[in-house]
Amino acid sequence: MWFVRKAVKIFKWIDGGMRGIPPTMDGIWGEILDTLNRQKKRHKKAQEKLSSAVRQVTQVVESIDDGIIILNSDRTIGSWNQAAMLFLGLRKSDRGVSIFNLVRDPKFVTYISQNDFTESIEVVLPHNIEQTLQISASKVGVTDTVLVISDVTKFSKIDKIKSEFVSNVSHELRTPLTVFKGYLESFENIPNKSPAEDLATTHMLKQVDRMESLANDLTTLSAMEESSVKISAERFKLNELISELVTEAKRIGNNNHIFNLSVPAHEFVGDIKGIRAALGNIIFNAVKHNPEGVNVSISLEIENAGFVITITDDGIGFSKDDIPRLTERFFRGDRSRNFGKAGSGLGLAIAKHAINRSGGRLEINGNLDQGATFSVWLPYLE
Repeated sequence: MWFVRKAVKIFKWIDGGMRGIPPTMDGIWGEILDTLNRQKKRHKKAQEKLSSAVRQVTQVVESIDDGIIILNSDRTIGSWNQAAMLFLGLRKSDRGVSIFNLVRDPKFVTYISQNDFTESIEVVLPHNIEQTLQISASKVGVTDTVLVISDVTKFSKIDKIKSEFVSNVSHELRTPLTVFKGYLESFENIPNKSPAEDLATTHMLKQVDRMESLANDLTTLSAMEESSVKISAERFKLNELISELVTEAKRIGNNNHIFNLSVPAHEFVGDIKGIRAALGNIIFNAVKHNPEGVNVSISLEIENAGFVITITDDGIGFSKDDIPRLTERFFRGDRSRNFGKAGSGLGLAIAKHAINRSGGRLEINGNLDQGATFSVWLPYLE
C-alpha cells in the first residue's frame, strides 16, 4: 500500500502538468521526481526562449512598413501584419477568405495563379486609387505563399512625371521633324543635283525617319507605362492579326525571309492595339535584325488557360548574358542584331509592357548563331 500511495501522488502531480512543488519522496522515487522536475524546468526554459523568439519576430514583422500576408495552399488568407491590414483593409473575418476576393486585379490573379514569382507586379486597388502597391510573392515550404506588399506611390509618381516629360518632348519633336522632312523631300526632287548633294539628302532623310520612329516609339512606350490609362478590350481574331503582321514583315524584308505559320483560327478578347504592337515588334525584329534567307516560324496554341504565340527564327541569335536586358530601353548586345534596318531600340521594351498590361508574359530564349525564340502567353479574358 505504501508503494501504491507514493505512485498515486507522483501520477497525480504528472497528470496536473507537473505544476507546483513535486511531492517529497526519498529513495528511488525521490530520484525519479528530481529527474522529472529538472526536465520540467529545462522544458519551461526552452518554451520561454521559443516564446521570446516568437514575440521578437512578431514585433519585427509588425514594425516594418511593408505588408506581409501568408497564403495557404488554396490561396486563402492565413495571417497578416499591421501594414498589410492597412494596405488591403483586412478584417478578422477575412481570415480563411480567398485572396482573389480582396485583390481582383487580373494582373494579380494571373501572377499568383501561374506561380511565376521571378518579378514583382504593381497594382492600384479600388478603395485607394491614389496609392500604388508593389507585390512580390515567394514560396514558403511546399504549399504556402508569402506576399510582401510595398507602397511605391512616390516612385510611381516620379515615373509618371518622367513618362509625361518624355511623351511631351516626343510629341513636340514631331512638328519640326515633319517640316524638315517635307523640305528634304522637296529638295530630293530637284533635278541636276550633284552626287554629293544626292547622298547628303538621302542620309538626312534616313536620319529624320529614324528620329520620327524614335519619337513615335517613345510616345507609345510612355502611354503603356502609364498605369492609369485603361485598356480598351475588344474581341478580335488572333490568327488574322498575325497574318496581317507577317504580310507587313514580308514587305519590310523585301520578301527575302521565309515564314512558316501554324496559327489556327482563335478569337481573343483584349487590347488589340497593344497586342499588335507587341507581336509586331517581335516579328519585325526577326526580319530587320537578321540576314536574308532566315526562316521565321510562328505558332499559336492553347495552353494553361491562355494562348501561347511562339515566334522562332534561325538567325544570328544573341548571348545568354544579354537575354535579361533585351527588354530594356535602347539596349543593344555586344553583337548587334542589325542588318541595315536600324531600329529605335525600344521595340522589345514596348512588347514587354504591352504584354504585361494584358496580364500576359514574355519569355525569351536563344544562343549566338542558333537563332531566337520569343514565347508570348496571353490569358483568356471574357
